[in-house]
Amino acid sequence: MAKPSRNDLPVRSYTPPRYAPHLPVVFLTINRAGSVGKTTFGNTFASTAALRGYNGLIIDADLQSDMSRWFGYDGDFVPDGVPTVHDLMLGKNRLDEVLVPARTRIAPDTAKRPFEIIPGLDLVRGSAKMSQADGELVQDGRGIFWLQSVLKKQVPEGRYDFILIDAPASFGRLSESLMLAASDLITMMKPMRKELRGALALKRNVEDLNEKYEDFGASAQCTWYCINDAKSDSGSQGQFYANMQEEAQSLFGAQNLLPGIRNTVVLPEAYDAEEPLPFWAPRSESMGTFNTITDQMGFPVRLAA
Repeated sequence: MAKPSRNDLPVRSYTPPRYAPHLPVVFLTINRAGSVGKTTFGNTFASTAALRGYNGLIIDADLQSDMSRWFGYDGDFVPDGVPTVHDLMLGKNRLDEVLVPARTRIAPDTAKRPFEIIPGLDLVRGSAKMSQADGELVQDGRGIFWLQSVLKKQVPEGRYDFILIDAPASFGRLSESLMLAASDLITMMKPMRKELRGALALKRNVEDLNEKYEDFGASAQCTWYCINDAKSDSGSQGQFYANMQEEAQSLFGAQNLLPGIRNTVVLPEAYDAEEPLPFWAPRSESMGTFNTITDQMGFPVRLAA
């Protein structure tokens, strides 16, 4: 009997955000700490899905703008007159005015065409000015709904198959505004017990936020959990990692736990090269893991027409 292909796997379905039923799933990669693999996950998943024929929108709301940097856009030194997520948040520009194509590097900057566009994948470019966002959103009583409003009013029905928001490593007003716009959270963790406790605390935060803003369509769910920086299967480190996986499965449910991402050199190499992992190391073990993750999340390889 032939081995089932990814096309035979069941497709995960999602409920659109309650505030805008015409939207696709709105993912938010999140953790209350940094260096847990949020950007790595978001960049690789979105690029993989795009290469499979899905249309996606990435919103880089992280203060470090690493998502934008991975796609070849500098978030620290944005040229004058180039709008970013900060301008979108403040209402200075519309969504279609801040979109840039996701891309992968194919040559040095001295070349005539150093980057190649990734079809079907749009990016809202990040900005270091988002470090001011918490204070700016507090000044406006309805500022917390900025992203809800943008997605509801400015994303046409059917344009995207998914939207993915890269959140900052903090839990302030900005993060709350992103959670209000999201439908499904992807909680990233390291294989540490305190990270599991933190994920449980985040789940309670989301539930409290939904209750507080129920009349405004808040409906985010903690749908996926993923352990990053997994260790080798051998030795004491491997056993500890296996124990953490088992605990996570017990806490969050096997159906909500994604395969762990191993700490391999191809991931920082891909970031440094400004090439998403599917371009940098398509046959690597890490890419194999992300293929499985993308399947499990409901974006299987599409059959050719």
